[in-house]
Amino acid sequence: MSQPRKVRVAMLGLGLDTTTGIATVVKNWISSGYAERVELNYISTNSAQVPGQKFRKIYECLRAYVRLTLALPRTDVVHLHVAMYGSFWRKQIPFHLARLFCRKTIVHLHGSEFKQFHAQGGWLRKNMIRTMFSRSSAAMMLSEQWRDWLHSVCTHKPEVEIIYNTAKRRENPDRAGRSEVTISLMGRLGKRKGTYDLIEAFEKVVAQYPHARLMLPGDGEIDEVRALVAERGLSEVIEIPGWVSGDAQDALWDRTDIYTLPSYNEGLPGSVLEAMSAGLPCISTPVGGIPEAVRDGETGYLVEPGDVNGLAEALGRLVADEKLRLRMGAMGLTLLKQKFDIDKIVDQVATLQERLACGPSR
Repeated sequence: MSQPRKVRVAMLGLGLDTTTGIATVVKNWISSGYAERVELNYISTNSAQVPGQKFRKIYECLRAYVRLTLALPRTDVVHLHVAMYGSFWRKQIPFHLARLFCRKTIVHLHGSEFKQFHAQGGWLRKNMIRTMFSRSSAAMMLSEQWRDWLHSVCTHKPEVEIIYNTAKRRENPDRAGRSEVTISLMGRLGKRKGTYDLIEAFEKVVAQYPHARLMLPGDGEIDEVRALVAERGLSEVIEIPGWVSGDAQDALWDRTDIYTLPSYNEGLPGSVLEAMSAGLPCISTPVGGIPEAVRDGETGYLVEPGDVNGLAEALGRLVADEKLRLRMGAMGLTLLKQKFDIDKIVDQVATLQERLACGPSR
């Protein structure tokens, strides 16, 4: 008896060579066998992460539309990775093309500021958002909180599958007995991520605990952050190496003792899950799906966005107590394996796509 054929998935999102969260999610899936489970056709709608390059972006977007149109006759499911602003507008034509060809559609929301994108839009934008999600075959959301928000703005409530982000498995060092305690925030530097709040809080911490250190690898407002650090006289205790990846990033995770992300808006940040995979306690904020990963007082601490004193207090508590750091890090790693296991998530994604492909047309 012949084996049933694999589900043919056309997936559209940012190029896999970018350093975005969407690209990281898809690459994690692929590294854990997703591309062997389905017949995947990944179509990049944009490979440029920086502002500008308008004509290049238009060209890549149009090329993606042509590739999708040619692929649709041999496609079962069109999976769209969607965020706010340009990402949302770029996915409109692929979404309606897929429906025109009677293909199943999955709208996978990633954007940390998508609620604001919706709230600040006029009637047309809000209606397009409702239409896209309500007429999709299924929506993928990063957390229960994001699912509840989607249901609150859609008159016709779509089927929603909660698909958590995840992180790759890693071997972790023994962090006991270190002479310095290193705090890190990895990713985009700027106000939304709470970078400036963190620097202000760390200044209070290092005054009390001189063995504390702070690492801020990433992109974004690097020059502004370096200027602030120099102005505060903290250049000897705060390291700003710029963007790092691969082995260099793994080395920074190994050096880290405490991870913090005092962000103002998030979906479910991959860096928090990577920190949990690294066996680190996390200090973050109760926004987006973060409370489903960071359990206050168990795997780390949650402080309100902008609460510099609360952030400094939580950081100081962990800097001062090695046993607490190690215990919370171990609990976070256990939670990651229970709730955010990459094999389970890959199976969840592929199973949904297979079910939709075999179901009635919509």
